[in-house]
Amino acid sequence: MTIYYAIVEGDPLDNGGNSRVIGGADHSTIEGPDGRERKQAHLGQEAWCSVCQAFGPILSGAGIRESLRGWDERLQAFEAVSGDIVLCKCPQHPRVVARYARSCEYIDNGDASFSTSWTSYATAGRARHDEQFTLTDVRGNALADTYYTVRMPDGVLIHCTTDSTGRTARHVTEGAQKIAIYLGHRE
Repeated sequence: MTIYYAIVEGDPLDNGGNSRVIGGADHSTIEGPDGRERKQAHLGQEAWCSVCQAFGPILSGAGIRESLRGWDERLQAFEAVSGDIVLCKCPQHPRVVARYARSCEYIDNGDASFSTSWTSYATAGRARHDEQFTLTDVRGNALADTYYTVRMPDGVLIHCTTDSTGRTARHVTEGAQKIAIYLGHRE
């Protein structure tokens, strides 16, 4: 099992100095443990490398399966996660390090099952959050019309079926909350 974390603006690069993620989506933010909302970064958005003094796009490089990354319809881009690389001028490209959005985890179980969870730093009654996922097998084929179960923050299990493209329903929580998705039905 491997855990990846969401990347937001201000997260550092692993090569030190003042290297950091500078890009992020205006419409997608994650609240950190300090209470500050930061823009969520996506593949293709920029980071600053203070070692080579250059800007570079964030590219996939973490080793996470594409089916686990969130997809942003507005940007037409996948979410950046810890371990992705920055294409700057350095001979060895630095990796992004999750510091401020470790409340958003992408858990890769190494097979066709996965879960995504959020730990809430928000206060009760804050904005609603909803997530939708595309379930795929290990080869990346969509799992159409497949049974799955969602465990909501209060422990309630919701049994569903993916649509013809392998997408789940949208699951809504009040504020950022922890949920888990499992293939098949769980009791």
